[in-house]
Amino acid sequence: MIETLLYFVLPLLGSVFILTTIFNGMKSIGTNITVSASKKNLILTVYMLITLLLSFTGNGLVNLITLLFIPLLGHYLYNSLRLYVIYYTGFVVALYLTDILSILLLQLLFQAGIIYLINKTAYYMVLIITIRFVEFMVLKILVNVIRRRQKEQITRRQMFNSFLLPMFSIINLFSMMYFMQVYPSESSILLFEINIALLIGLNIYFTSVFDIITRNTHLENELNLYVQQQVIQSRYYENLEQKYDNTRKLVHDIRNHILAMEHLYMEQQNLIGCQYTKDVHEILNQLGQKYYTSCKILNIILNDKVQIMQAHGIEADIKISEVDLSFIREVDITTLFANILDNAIEAAADSQDKRIILRVVMVHDFISINLKNSMLTEPVKAGTGFQSTKISHEGLGLKNVERVITNYKGDVQYEWREQYFITRIMLGL
Repeated sequence: MIETLLYFVLPLLGSVFILTTIFNGMKSIGTNITVSASKKNLILTVYMLITLLLSFTGNGLVNLITLLFIPLLGHYLYNSLRLYVIYYTGFVVALYLTDILSILLLQLLFQAGIIYLINKTAYYMVLIITIRFVEFMVLKILVNVIRRRQKEQITRRQMFNSFLLPMFSIINLFSMMYFMQVYPSESSILLFEINIALLIGLNIYFTSVFDIITRNTHLENELNLYVQQQVIQSRYYENLEQKYDNTRKLVHDIRNHILAMEHLYMEQQNLIGCQYTKDVHEILNQLGQKYYTSCKILNIILNDKVQIMQAHGIEADIKISEVDLSFIREVDITTLFANILDNAIEAAADSQDKRIILRVVMVHDFISINLKNSMLTEPVKAGTGFQSTKISHEGLGLKNVERVITNYKGDVQYEWREQYFITRIMLGL
């Protein structure tokens, strides 16, 4: 009975645990294939059963060959992009190397007397369990690295927290082994394996919870960006409605304005007539929306921000060449331009010169965005960028800007020169 528990149930639990972790990792880094859930579960179940049966042969080469099918399964069930085949192959290589290195490291620890176990049973159990949990943590590290490369919202704190449970599991299992190794009875081993099964289930469950929290954070961030876009558009259309009402009033009074100007010129009141004409032109200019670019959403953003600049007495110098922004999502255009202009307005409003200069042009196969804004004091350097001047501000706006730039194969550089803060952005087509 003890041998059955040790050499059948324990490896079985470990193999199910690590294979489940691999497939969950594949799912969490992104899918572009819509295979039905029932078909996917059937294929994975068959593969796991075959792998588990072959693992009992004890042939290392056979086990390695079964692992090499994992990238093919990932390519068929999760993501067909070639880059993801490299990711999936990386999972297999990392798993195989971790397996070898963990065995060597544990043997060194046992030989050095750092870990001391009385009998072979306890040694075998510690070896199997520790290797699986170390493999589990290595796979989690790989998944988190890939997801950060994809610019998903995973903080260092979240990454650290995701390793707390597997670390606790290893320490807890070592502790139980030291207590039970003196007399490894059938009941104690059975209870020990039940604990292992529960810990494995707990780790898988909290991995799923962590993935859900990460996805929710990403979706919440996307929602905030859409809300930001909606606020700008709503404000724009409210302004249009107000200007439409003013236009109706002006049209209603236009005959009176013309008659008034005619009388002034007839009475040789030329200076007053010229001033009256200028006033009417100014009213007409205020009713129109300025055309900056053929990109509708960007035109809305620029008109909205220029109105805010005028309210702060900031001189706006904006020139947009005919660039094609259709490859950029509207929400990303909003994120990019609304955030950098908001920061520029806040800085320029407190400066002496009160000026903002924006240029958007094509440079070879890149779109160049150059924004200059006057600034009262030189910002504080923080790494390759500058520290936010806002009190208790985490710079989330700029983080979102940098995320958008990275998504479109771009680059951003900041510079302070001659009382101007300069933001240079390059976006790849």
